[in-house]
Amino acid sequence: MNNHKSALSAVAIATLSALLTPAPALAWDSLTVFGDSLSDSGNIGRFTFDGAQHPLYDEILAAHLGEDLQRSTLGGSNYAQGGAVSVPKLDPDLNTQDQLAGYLASTGGRADSNGLYIHWVGANDIAVAVTNPLTASETISNSANQSVAQIKTLLDAGAGAVIVPTVPQLGSTPYMIQTVLRVLGTAATPAMVAAFQSLDSVTTPDKAARQQAVQDAFTQAAGEVSSVPAVRDALAQQLYTAWQELSEQVTALSDGYNQQEEAGLATLNGNIVRVDIAGLFDEVIANPTQYGLTNTIGIACPIGTSADECQSSTPGFSSAQDYLFADRLHPSPAVHAMIADYIQSILDAPAQVAALSQSPLMMARDTQNTLDGHLQQQRQQPASAGHFTVFGGYAGQHVDYQGDSWSNGSANTANLTLGIGYQLTDNWQTGVLFSNTNQRQEPSSNYDYKLRGNLVALYSQLTVLDQGWINADLHYADLDFDSIERDIHIGPAKRTEQGSTSGKLLGMRVQTGWTLPLTENLSTGPVASYALDYGRVGGYSENSDSSTAMRYSDQTTHSQIGSVGWRIDSKQWVVNPWAQVSYNHQFGDTDSTVRAGLKSTQTSFERSIEARDKNWLDLSVGANVPLAETVNAFAGVSTVGGNSDYHQVTWNVGVNATF
Repeated sequence: MNNHKSALSAVAIATLSALLTPAPALAWDSLTVFGDSLSDSGNIGRFTFDGAQHPLYDEILAAHLGEDLQRSTLGGSNYAQGGAVSVPKLDPDLNTQDQLAGYLASTGGRADSNGLYIHWVGANDIAVAVTNPLTASETISNSANQSVAQIKTLLDAGAGAVIVPTVPQLGSTPYMIQTVLRVLGTAATPAMVAAFQSLDSVTTPDKAARQQAVQDAFTQAAGEVSSVPAVRDALAQQLYTAWQELSEQVTALSDGYNQQEEAGLATLNGNIVRVDIAGLFDEVIANPTQYGLTNTIGIACPIGTSADECQSSTPGFSSAQDYLFADRLHPSPAVHAMIADYIQSILDAPAQVAALSQSPLMMARDTQNTLDGHLQQQRQQPASAGHFTVFGGYAGQHVDYQGDSWSNGSANTANLTLGIGYQLTDNWQTGVLFSNTNQRQEPSSNYDYKLRGNLVALYSQLTVLDQGWINADLHYADLDFDSIERDIHIGPAKRTEQGSTSGKLLGMRVQTGWTLPLTENLSTGPVASYALDYGRVGGYSENSDSSTAMRYSDQTTHSQIGSVGWRIDSKQWVVNPWAQVSYNHQFGDTDSTVRAGLKSTQTSFERSIEARDKNWLDLSVGANVPLAETVNAFAGVSTVGGNSDYHQVTWNVGVNATF
């Protein structure tokens, strides 16, 4: 809506670099922006107060990608222009159609398949529609359709993902108050000054207080026209009624634009990251204190001064409150930071949810650790044909993740296993077991959940030529993911989205080894294993209906792990220790992909999380302890070495008996 040009100063660059340390690169390697003054980083202006010192929301997002977002007039990838509309018909000079055409002309018509894009336009189209009521609906429909067409062009050109925010409710901006007061003619300027002096001086902790502040402001404005109380109050009421009607009309137009754009986006294929800025602003206005704001209707900049020209040192600048708005239309720097937080939380959510697919494998490992303790003891002291063995054990593990921001937490598991085996021959045992797990997973500081599950397995062990052995197990688990909590930080506010889902796990494992006697009590030899697991985590939706509530697709896990190692065993002592070292390799493609979107939209996008370190060492020690002639205890502990993604310690204790 403005045509003043200003450059991003060296101070802003230094501030951005100092305050926003880039996180490791995410799924995207670049950010390109199309839009209006909400996104313009200097092509026309920087539309927030002290713009040279404060990063805008898109610059903050770029910094998270490790990018320095520069305006296109300096050769950068931010094409947004203050005042831009979606189609040239409304403004031949400032529009996103030309912005997009200019970008594609510079790339040979191809978009970056690993690139992230922002397309945010519509506010100025709505403003044009307001000034022409007879054609308002047509203007809104055409603008929304053209916006969708441009996003389709981006996707068809190969864009990795496109962020499409909703347009904030213009009916809730201070611009509506200014528009109503213009009907006062020559008295409009002093009336506006009086009105905004009143608005800027009060707090608006909720919508009711906001409404009262507007009423009081119109009373002050009317006082500039007449000092007669009855005339002043009547005029103030007329102005307030006109404001209500205008706000409702403009809100309807904003809703219409968002709804028509949404309907068009729902027909497109590709990764569309719909973000509900309109919904977020409504939530902030309802409870601004939670977000560090005290005033949602006044403005920090002096009347008549655009945000791109406004400094905190400008005469008439108000620092009396923490404002939602910098000027009549544009958000303050603090709100830009909140918008960035909000969008980043949506981008990160599927990467956080991908952690659900890893915990079923941890359950299988706990169960197998108890089973291995039992089978190892049986190899040292086998039962005779026709005998039963029963065993039980407790296993657990602690994991410290060492990955990116969505994988920097920890996990703890607890697993109880009970089993019974039957000795078919002197060298062949088979059996069945039941296992129950209870896990508390906190894969990141902003995401945690509980896993409860039951697993059943069939197992068998065969000894060959008194020195070789082969065992195998086939397992199935039914899983419940409860108390899934995703924390979202928006400025100083923290909100938590909750959900639950279920899952399945089906897998098998084969192990083999060869025993080489060293002495009467010691033996050693090679070991090898192969494990295959298929897991599925059901999709789910978070429980609330807020602007941050999301839905997620099903997840599938395909894990293939091969292992080779060496172990040493002892027997016929009071305590029989053992030790093993194994080299493990994860085969195949282990990337995790989750499709997600806001509950309020039909669009969605995918995030693929790169595979963890595929190679690691397991270092294990343990012991078997005879308790009676047919009763034995066993225990073991192991740790993972050489893995850059996590540090893991597992343990198990158990007892078995033959009868």
